[in-house]
This record gives sequence, structure tokens and C-alpha cells, in this order.
Amino acid sequence: MKYSIGAALIAVLASTSSLAAEPFHDPLDTPAKRQTQVESRPMLDVAVAGDRWVAVGMRGLIETSDDQGQHWVQSDSPVQSDLLAVCFPSASKGWVVGHDGVILHSEDGGKTWVRQLDGRVAGPAFKEYYRAAAASGDAQAVAATELLELNYKAGPSLPYLDVWFDDDRSGYAVGSYGILAGTQDGGKTWQPLLDRIDNDEKVNLNAIHAVGSELYIAGEQGHVFKLDRETGRFRDIKTEYGGSFFGVTGDDSVVLLYGLRGTVYRSADHGQSWQKVEAPSQATLNAGARLPNGQFVLANSAGQLLIGDVQATRFELVKPDKPMTFTSVQPLKDAKSLIAAGLGGVSLESLPAVTQ
Repeated sequence: MKYSIGAALIAVLASTSSLAAEPFHDPLDTPAKRQTQVESRPMLDVAVAGDRWVAVGMRGLIETSDDQGQHWVQSDSPVQSDLLAVCFPSASKGWVVGHDGVILHSEDGGKTWVRQLDGRVAGPAFKEYYRAAAASGDAQAVAATELLELNYKAGPSLPYLDVWFDDDRSGYAVGSYGILAGTQDGGKTWQPLLDRIDNDEKVNLNAIHAVGSELYIAGEQGHVFKLDRETGRFRDIKTEYGGSFFGVTGDDSVVLLYGLRGTVYRSADHGQSWQKVEAPSQATLNAGARLPNGQFVLANSAGQLLIGDVQATRFELVKPDKPMTFTSVQPLKDAKSLIAAGLGGVSLESLPAVTQ
């Protein structure tokens, strides 16, 4: 997990430049084109679905691999919107989010997809959700309505940047201008949750990920939000950092945040306090994961991998087999290799161990 907004913008620019001379087709109404050599197309996220791997990328591209990344096959996708993140809480059921406020769902491990939501539907529906409370003067509903007006004033183009499901029913999507949506019925219905997060500054919500039993959102301006499961509210956690975090990973003993200019912060007390970790590169960190052996891996925009010890206190640079602007990493069970996604496609990368 995860790419930075900068990487996504590079992808979008590359996508739109090739379409400049073509007539406009609404990407929400246009299925993804069939591609050749799909493994070399720019990809923005990769996830595991049982024994299958699923990657998503530009112009609606979705591809799967059943042999641990050796070969990739394109899936049918109902949109040409750029797809930015994918999550599979089980082997069969998964969700993809991206530009135009699109949310796609699969019931068969990523082979086929249907659209559950997009910005054209969500704009008026989410505003209606808060209409009565806002009219009565409820401050949170008024603030939520104002944020929705900001999000949808230019149409449905703003993206969801990440998606997370705890199980096949309960999930969240996060994105630009602090947009936050949730579902409790597997995506049959989605509700805005702008009144359930301490995000008065309306910062972009870049990534959402569970660490142990806790759920975190990484955002701009050093903001990190942690779900209070008793109240259902995302509480703002203070860090000393003022830049953007692009991802979060960890385990029961350590939570790891990473982002702009190679910034890494760790917490050993479930987010109550944070310490900066010195990283061996200042390139922006777009992706990270915990390895099955307890170590950590981070990936950056300079095409470098950083391998950390089990406490995430020290990282070493590793030259990858296929350097590129990395956007996502997912380890294989052997802890000796991972599947990486990036602007150069998807690749299988070998990993050396770091001395403990």
C-alpha cells in the first residue's frame, strides 16, 4: 500500500496527454479498453485475494495473476476512470476506488466488476443525507454540507484515494478534501461520514489501513486519524510533522507512518506518541507493508526499497530488480519476495533479510 497523490497526478497526466486528440467519452460510461502487455502498464495499487493477486491502474485497467505475479490477465472493467486503490477482505469479495468518485465491487476474486457508486450519484445523495440536519442548524451537518459542495462543485471528478474493508460488509473509502464514506452492507448503500471525523481543516485523506485491531487514516499536514470503535468516530492524533503522510502499516507492537520527502514516524503505544525514524533516502515514500517475518518494507518515488527491522527503528536501502516509481507493495508469504506496482507496471521483487 499506497501511492502518493503526486504519483497519481503523474499517472493522470500521462493518461490525458495521449487522449488529447480523441473525442471525449465520459469515463464513467465507457468500459476499459482491452490492452496488450498489461503487466507493463502503469499500475497504482495491488492486493491479494486468496491465492490471486489483483492490480489496478490508469484508465480503468484491472488485472489479475494466479501464479504469484508471473503472468497477468486483464479483467473486464465498466469504467475508464483512473483506479487508485484496491482491497480484498476475503478471497472472493473486493472493492476498487478511484477518480470520478467511483467504487467498483467484485464477487469473484477480481475477474468481473460492477459499479456501486460514482460522483454523479454520490453528490446529490450525500447532500440529501445531511439536508434536514443542516436546515435545523446542526453545526456538523452544516460543515459536512459545505465540504460536499466543495467536493462536487466541479462535477464527479474528485477521487477516492484509498479503500479499506474490515470484512465483507463493513468498509470505508477516503479521498480528496476530506471525503469519507462508509458502508455496513457490503456496498449496497454508502453513506457520507463527514460528521464522524475530527477534520476541521478538511485535509486530504490519503490512505486508510488497519494495524492490528485499530484503523488509521493518514492525511495531509501531519494529520492521522484513529477510529474510536465505541463511538464510530475518527479521532485526530497529533504528530510533530507538518507534511503529508501517504500510508500507514504496522502490527500489534508498532504503527508506522510514511510520506513526503522520505518521512517515517513510528509509534509503540498505539498512536499515543510518535517518534521520527531516520530514513536512508529523502525520496517520497508511496508504499509500505509488514513482511511475514515481522520486518517492514517501504518503497519510494526514486525506485528504491527500504527494508526495516521488526521494530521499524532502522531501515536499509535495497536495489530492486525493476526500479520504477513505486506505488504499492504486497509481500508474498515466503517473506523473501513481494509484488510491486508502479508507473512501470507490476513486478516480482526479491528481498534480502536485514540483520536484526
